[in-house]
Amino acid sequence: MQKKILFLILICLLPLKVGAQTLSGMTDAQQLGTMAGLALACNAGSRLDDFQLIASYIIANENPTEAKRTKAFKAFAAEKLRTYNMQKDAPKEDCADILNRFYKLPLFNCTIYKNGDVKFPDGKILKAPTQEQKKKAVVAEKKKAKEPKRNYIIPARKGTHY
Repeated sequence: MQKKILFLILICLLPLKVGAQTLSGMTDAQQLGTMAGLALACNAGSRLDDFQLIASYIIANENPTEAKRTKAFKAFAAEKLRTYNMQKDAPKEDCADILNRFYKLPLFNCTIYKNGDVKFPDGKILKAPTQEQKKKAVVAEKKKAKEPKRNYIIPARKGTHY
């Protein structure tokens, strides 16, 4: 199921080439980090928090041991930083296009419950692997409940590169 979500994210990002590397040659954690870095560089706001929370669940549940989880999270963070710096220093793509694709990611169709569980559109539920992630899920749920439903594209925030 998580592979389906990652595949859909990959499809959304196919036109984007990140440096000399294409997304198809990256690990799942790196692909998620790429999107997080681009969204951060383009000021995606609170949706980035939701994305990172769900991405952390995917990474934690895909890797069976703590050592593999740590390695995957480091790969996620390194790729996020790399793509953030790349987009800020020499933008390859318009932030409005990046944000438009980001807000339409199928990952945002997931439901985050107060107990920390995440339910994917296909019905699969991932449990929060740690107490810290449960706390983040509660915060994300509260933020989401306060936000108005938007049916329009949000323009890039002030200070973004075009």
